[in-house]
Amino acid sequence: MPWAHGCTIRCCSRSSASARPLADQPRQLPPPSAEESAEAAPPATDPGIAAGGIEIHWAEGQPPLISTNGDPALDGKPVVLALRPEKLTIARERPDRANTLEGKVIDIGYLGNVSTYHVEIAGGTMVKAQMVNATRIARRHITWEDRVWVGFTATAGVVLEE
Repeated sequence: MPWAHGCTIRCCSRSSASARPLADQPRQLPPPSAEESAEAAPPATDPGIAAGGIEIHWAEGQPPLISTNGDPALDGKPVVLALRPEKLTIARERPDRANTLEGKVIDIGYLGNVSTYHVEIAGGTMVKAQMVNATRIARRHITWEDRVWVGFTATAGVVLEE
């Protein structure tokens, strides 16, 4: 399935007699029924994981990864965390947040306005992180063989059943 980038579709069906600008029409969802409320997922037990989130233990001795796009029904099952390279950050200093992994820059692909960093993390796993080239390549602060930190937000990835 191809990824859609920056696409918003608005659909409105109404007669010309009732035509009001969309901004003037009040929008509100109806309250949930008693059955829907009873079926609602219980709140997450770990305060670091939002409702609907999942904690992924991916390598021995490494901190777990947190994704809010994980189905709680996958708890205890082998999963894959899919991340797009532009959703990963890369830095020489460790950021103070969850989902940060230490690694080593193995290769860099300069693609004009974007550089793609191939980073080896724990266990030999390779990840790609992209960064916009806001300065000249001669002023690049991350280069080959550097120790770096890659990170991502809890909403950046998609958890898939393995």
